[in-house]
Amino acid sequence: MDKQEFLLLIPGIIYGVAIVDLLKIVQHKVNYWEIVFWGILMMVSIINHWIELYQKLDAFVDNNLNFFLIIGQAMIYAQAANVITPDKKDSDTKEYFFKIRKSFFLVIVGIITMNIILQFVVFDDQRTWIRLLGIPLFLACAFIDKLWLRTTVGAYLVVLATIVIFNNN
Repeated sequence: MDKQEFLLLIPGIIYGVAIVDLLKIVQHKVNYWEIVFWGILMMVSIINHWIELYQKLDAFVDNNLNFFLIIGQAMIYAQAANVITPDKKDSDTKEYFFKIRKSFFLVIVGIITMNIILQFVVFDDQRTWIRLLGIPLFLACAFIDKLWLRTTVGAYLVVLATIVIFNNN
């Protein structure tokens, strides 16, 4: 195991914990479709960031600041996964989602902010406009309780994720 692979272990463990949290969403007998939808999008996003991190390993070796920023990014993802995952005692997942909706979308804004910082400090991946557009969209989802808005933002993310995942550049 070389130094890069060793450094990838800590964020990998944190991302793994986040994925395990997200898998708990489907354990409830009755699930609200929106919490499952956002959980799946979170899981796809985590996997995408993990792959992206692996492809850009050279960017953070021998630089402690970069390493701590990447760990911070993983921790914010884990927090978002923790917020959206209902406990077993939360049997009404629709009520749970509306209770945590604001917190969840604000944590997503934190993820986007960290991604912008990482872009300029570590990666330089030329996706600034996509991330900057995400901040007002998720702030709107946090503060405006409209299903059509959250569905539109979710559909936008599905299209964006499809482009990112299947674009080999």
